[in-house]
Amino acid sequence: MRRSWSGGAFLVGLLLTGAASVAQAQISSPLGFGVVGGITSPSGDLSDVTSSGWHAGAFLELKLPVVPIGFRLEGAWHQLGSKGSNSDSPRILAGTLDATYTLLPLPIIQPYLIGGVGEYNVRAIEDPPIASSTGFSGPAEVTRSAFGINVGAGVRLQLPGFAAFVEARWHDIHTSGTNSRMVPVSIGLRF
Repeated sequence: MRRSWSGGAFLVGLLLTGAASVAQAQISSPLGFGVVGGITSPSGDLSDVTSSGWHAGAFLELKLPVVPIGFRLEGAWHQLGSKGSNSDSPRILAGTLDATYTLLPLPIIQPYLIGGVGEYNVRAIEDPPIASSTGFSGPAEVTRSAFGINVGAGVRLQLPGFAAFVEARWHDIHTSGTNSRMVPVSIGLRF
């Protein structure tokens, strides 16, 4: 009889420990990091000189479990396709600070809005030949940094220990004379 009590106590202890670790895993840390990647499509004036490409990046995020507002610091590399005759394609380095707002704080599926400001470094190849005092004649690489804004929406799937999400954002980069616009669609993981 004594042996059955000790076996039963061991089984109850094991179940309580397992339940506690599952509950702990479902409470996500407020500070997390993640990775994103996907397709970037140019729009507006930018679509006249570039075609769709890809992007990859990483982020740090502060999101408290019961508060619908969070913050994300993100860096991304956007490599666009070239429509011109040169082989170099334009690229945009983006560093953004964004706020997120969870629309429905459901336990597993969480739709959200995202928006913020950032600094964008745009490198492009200007195709009209240029002449310089060195005698070089050909396409010139032009790099500019500019302020920009972004807004979008996404859906987060909260799983034990990590979250997966899909989001789309519209970026408006204020370059001199014109605004460059792009729409990245991202798939990401947050740990």
